[in-house]
Amino acid sequence: MTTRPLQFLRRGQPVALGNVPPDRTLLEVLREDLGCTGTKEGCGEGDCGACTVVLGEADGHGKVRYSAVNSCIRLAHSIDGMALWTAEDLAEDPLIQPVAASTQPADQTTHHSALHPAQEAMVQCHGSQCGFCTPGFVMSLFGMYQNQVCHGRSISRTQAAQDLSGNLCRCTGYRPILDAAQHMAQLPPMAVNEAALLQKLELLALTPQAPEANLAYIAPTTQAELLPACRALDRVIWHSQYLVPQWYASTHRMAYNAWRLERPEVLPPYSPGEMWAVQTWWSREPKPQN
Repeated sequence: MTTRPLQFLRRGQPVALGNVPPDRTLLEVLREDLGCTGTKEGCGEGDCGACTVVLGEADGHGKVRYSAVNSCIRLAHSIDGMALWTAEDLAEDPLIQPVAASTQPADQTTHHSALHPAQEAMVQCHGSQCGFCTPGFVMSLFGMYQNQVCHGRSISRTQAAQDLSGNLCRCTGYRPILDAAQHMAQLPPMAVNEAALLQKLELLALTPQAPEANLAYIAPTTQAELLPACRALDRVIWHSQYLVPQWYASTHRMAYNAWRLERPEVLPPYSPGEMWAVQTWWSREPKPQN
C-alpha cells in the first residue's frame, strides 16, 4: 500500500513528507523524522498532554480555527493541509507578529523579548519546575491565547482550568500555570497573521498531487463515505472527523471500547454487524465465532 505525500505548513513554509506510513503518529513524525524533540512523549495515550501541539485550519468564514491536540494519538496524515505549531515554533514563526496598534506598555522587567506571551507568562509566573510538561502547557496556552486573547476576550480562572485540563504537572500544583494563563493578556500582544496564513493554506491546497491507487490512508468526511469504506477495505488505518480513537496504543491496536463519538447526532444508527465492522477495522481483531 502507498500513501500520498503529507503536506502541512510550519513556520509559514510548506512541509512535504513522502512515504509516511498510515499508522505513524504526528509525535513520531515530529520527534523521529523531523528531529523536533521539544514535543515530549509522556503517557503515549493522550492523557498527560506533554505532546500537545496546535493545529490551524480555515473555518470556512475567513478565519482560522486553532486546536490544541495530543500528537501522540493524532495520526500524522490527519493534519494534511493544516498549519502546525510546536513549542519550538512560537519564537521562530514569521507569521506570529506583534500587534501594531498595541496599547500595552512594554514590560521592562523581562529579558525574553523574543518569547511569545504564552512562554513569557510561564517565565514570569514561575510555571515551570522540572520542565518536562512545559512544552505541552505552553502549546495549550498558545491555543487559548489565539482563541481568547486575540479576540479581545479575557481568560477567567475557570476557563483556564478547563482549557488546561488535558495537561498534567507533577511539580507546580497548577497555581502558577493558571496565573500564567491569566497573565498572558497583560503582556505586549502578538498574533498570527491570519490573512497571510489563509493565503498559504489555500496555495497548499492547490498543490498538485499525483493520483495514487490502493491508498493505505483514507479520511472519510461524511457518513455516506464512512460505512462503504468500512465494508470494502481491510487492515486500513484511517481518521474521521466524526469517529476518532480516544487513545492510540503503542502496539497500534485498538480495543473495542476505544471510541469517542465527537458528533454522534450525524451518524446513522448502526446495526450490530456494522458496529462490529467499524470496531474491527481499527482493532484488526478476528471476528468472534458464535
